[in-house]
Amino acid sequence: MKPVSVFILAIAVLFCVLVAGCTSDSGAAPATTVPTPDLTLPPTTAPPTTSVPVVTATANPDKGPIQVMPEPQQVTLLLTKDRPTSKISLLYQGGPGEMFTQKITMHMYGTDGTYVESVMNDGKKPIPGNEIIVQGTRDGDRCVVYIQSAGTTYKVMDEQVFAARI
Repeated sequence: MKPVSVFILAIAVLFCVLVAGCTSDSGAAPATTVPTPDLTLPPTTAPPTTSVPVVTATANPDKGPIQVMPEPQQVTLLLTKDRPTSKISLLYQGGPGEMFTQKITMHMYGTDGTYVESVMNDGKKPIPGNEIIVQGTRDGDRCVVYIQSAGTTYKVMDEQVFAARI
């Protein structure tokens, strides 16, 4: 390249730099900034969370009808209440659906506001003769029993139990 072309090219670059505003002057007014628009996202709904409800005497999740298990899956349960101690007993007696029965759970709602949830045989497959025993109150207590059989949970019992009077 010729020295004249290099000189003209250097002048052109310097001119572009000055026009672009890349030089600063200490006494110059500060550049104004254009405010960025505030991007507010619309509120989103949080996905539903699963939680264990707190059960009180007034909030009773065990509503709904008693369900009849299919005949080949039926088993026998005996629910009693002892008069002197007020203990409630749920006895599993087996039956034709014994091989399908996976888990038995009892919810007890005491008249004093207590709630007890018990699982027979620590959540393992129940064996005839297994029993759930919970402390009830002197009055009638509501017991709701669920059986998990062949992968489906059935509400099989919803009774108010009183101590037998002699």
